[in-house]
Amino acid sequence: MKTDLNQDAITKQAANFVARLYSGELSAEEENEIYAWCDQSPQHQQEFDNMLAIWDSSNQLFQTAAPVKKKNHTYWYTGIAASFVCAVLAIWFVALPPSVSTQQVAHNEPNRYHTAVGEISTVGLPDGSIVTLNTNSAIKVDFSGSQRRILLERGEAFFDVAKDATRVFSINTGEKTIRVIGTKFNVRKSDATLKVSVAEGLVAVQSSTLPSSDQIDFEEAETLLPAGSIGAFNGTSEVIAQVTSKEVNASQQWRQGIFRFDNEPLAKVLTEFNRYRLKKITLENQALGKLKISGVFKLKDGDSILSALEAALPVEVERYPEYIELTAKN
Repeated sequence: MKTDLNQDAITKQAANFVARLYSGELSAEEENEIYAWCDQSPQHQQEFDNMLAIWDSSNQLFQTAAPVKKKNHTYWYTGIAASFVCAVLAIWFVALPPSVSTQQVAHNEPNRYHTAVGEISTVGLPDGSIVTLNTNSAIKVDFSGSQRRILLERGEAFFDVAKDATRVFSINTGEKTIRVIGTKFNVRKSDATLKVSVAEGLVAVQSSTLPSSDQIDFEEAETLLPAGSIGAFNGTSEVIAQVTSKEVNASQQWRQGIFRFDNEPLAKVLTEFNRYRLKKITLENQALGKLKISGVFKLKDGDSILSALEAALPVEVERYPEYIELTAKN
């Protein structure tokens, strides 16, 4: 009976979190609370995923949802956020198909883990650290009794590093080496830049050409990133910013299988979604890319994002064999 009561409480909490997420009124503190709650246990994460799936089902029941155009020309895909708590609490116990988790088994070779386009995978390392690989990402793991080394070959990963004062945890990204003892941070590697977002702890970043060591001297580190900071690096320069917790959260929300955009240009939104798609979404012209949109979108929804954009923006969807194009609505 106690287990049933605990499950009931978890389900209701997940429902409330999802309702707040889709309300368009989520504060940075509440967003932090959602991430922390999902990280507490696999059961929490699974129930959160289940509530996201129920949102899809309930959204089909309430077709009164409609795009609202705000005065600043930002488009919100809104509708039933206020009534969703009641709806989802009434529906959660109905037999629904299990949600398809965004976390899938990484394709692994000895000491190497990678994901395909559209996959997100969580990998447990021998030291107790946990790495979550984003779409089209790959790492190589080299652990021994004296060191813990990761090579980030491509893509993006979130690292929840187990504390071990006797062994530094280092990540080589090519031009930079990131070194920690125990912390939580996100690393995104692209052709032009490297972006490091720190959720907890302290992260040291230095050029990979400098001599490595089994110890971290934070006073001598080339660049230090404390919790609540984001560092962006290219071949010749770096930009370090102390940001809000909301911005740090935004850099890792993909772990929950969602994207939340606040007054973002359509071009930026599509760039993010195209990372998870084989058939890319293009724009008819640059002017369309300047349209602003806000909302919460699920990565695993596939082409449903197109229906949402078509409903919320003055665009039409044109489908071709090798790509999809958004054109101006006549």
